[in-house]
Amino acid sequence: MNKEIVGYDSKKLLGMGFVMDKPDLWKKDIVGVGVGYWDFRKLKKGRFYVSNSNGFLDDEAAKALDEYRVYRADNKDDTSLDVGQNVSSKDIVLRGNESSIIDVVKSRRLDIIKQCSKDKSKPGESILYYAIPKIGLEPSVELIDMICADMGSIEVSIIDKGINRHIDESSGDMFLAYFAVVKARDLVSGAEGLGSAEEIIDFDEMKNQGRSFALTKAIRKAERNAKERLIPVPRKALVQLVINLLKDN
Repeated sequence: MNKEIVGYDSKKLLGMGFVMDKPDLWKKDIVGVGVGYWDFRKLKKGRFYVSNSNGFLDDEAAKALDEYRVYRADNKDDTSLDVGQNVSSKDIVLRGNESSIIDVVKSRRLDIIKQCSKDKSKPGESILYYAIPKIGLEPSVELIDMICADMGSIEVSIIDKGINRHIDESSGDMFLAYFAVVKARDLVSGAEGLGSAEEIIDFDEMKNQGRSFALTKAIRKAERNAKERLIPVPRKALVQLVINLLKDN
């Protein structure tokens, strides 16, 4: 590698899912778009382009992709980002946008998801989302995991966990619930999000089955809520997007 010519962030490229195809040439399969390349063989700041079945993606469309915008957002070697607006090194470019979510869901076996659905008229319910009375549509832990797994480089850590005691003042009944607070961090963009959740401890389950999943559920739900902060799509809109994709395919 010629360090006088090449000055790119290999850790960031790896975190974004790129792999080195040839010396100083990195590539990544972008679902539904083509194969993206970061080429540092001649230019220090690199050149990004996308190859597909039609030849090459239009340069303006290529620069609108996260694979270009996220890398350029913190690249000190390039002061003219050309992404529609100037982005400083302190700015955060969120990944997991609507276009990315569509690609992620479409890349999975939608027919299998439909077959697993209890109600065939509501494909994906109880798998990718839940319709909760008085609350509405809510994404499942699995759906958020699926999106974040495709994004890659998401770090999760437990900030706090324990037991809360809730007392019904009218009856005097006390309920014990595990709580968890989780932080999710996007190692590529630097974005962070906090999520919390509670789960009532089911003592009947402990007596009858000798185990309880309350703490696990609290942590998993808190993790989902934290990861959601990294996805710039409102949760109800996210679920509706998934429902539309399942019904249209």
